Amino acid sequence: MTQINLSRALKLKNRVVHRLSQLDTLIITYNSTQEDNQEYDTRELYKARTHLAGFLVELKTAINAANQPVQKVIFELAECKSLIAMLNKVDTKHGPHLEGFSSVRINYVAQLRKAELDREVKRVEREIDRLQDELDRFNYKTLITIDRSAFADEEPGPSALFEL
Repeated sequence: MTQINLSRALKLKNRVVHRLSQLDTLIITYNSTQEDNQEYDTRELYKARTHLAGFLVELKTAINAANQPVQKVIFELAECKSLIAMLNKVDTKHGPHLEGFSSVRINYVAQLRKAELDREVKRVEREIDRLQDELDRFNYKTLITIDRSAFADEEPGPSALFEL
């Protein structure tokens, strides 16, 4: 067993997810090949994938448990990012515009104007920065315990991917 901070655990989680994706691709691609071209043993890859997926479940569970004190901050951050995505899609067309093949003049009225939305996006971005800084501090100081032996029987090669 070893302890790592949440910042490192989150990076490790992302690497494990990426490695699972790589294993999925190898299994899908190389399960059925020409007889003289069996580059990978997909049974071994599948065994490694199963092992790694089990580790990922444990890692996600530990991260989730450690995140309980800041869960509200995590949700607020997600909603702020969602709000910015929505605000950036709002149509702010205002005033007369020629539309269509026959250039019909249509007068648009935008209730929320571009400058107002730009100010709101900047305000929400400042809130995102504040929330992210709070999370970064928490992630740096909060430790979780993981089982280092989860990497002991990885197939040759990718084990270096999981060096802590």
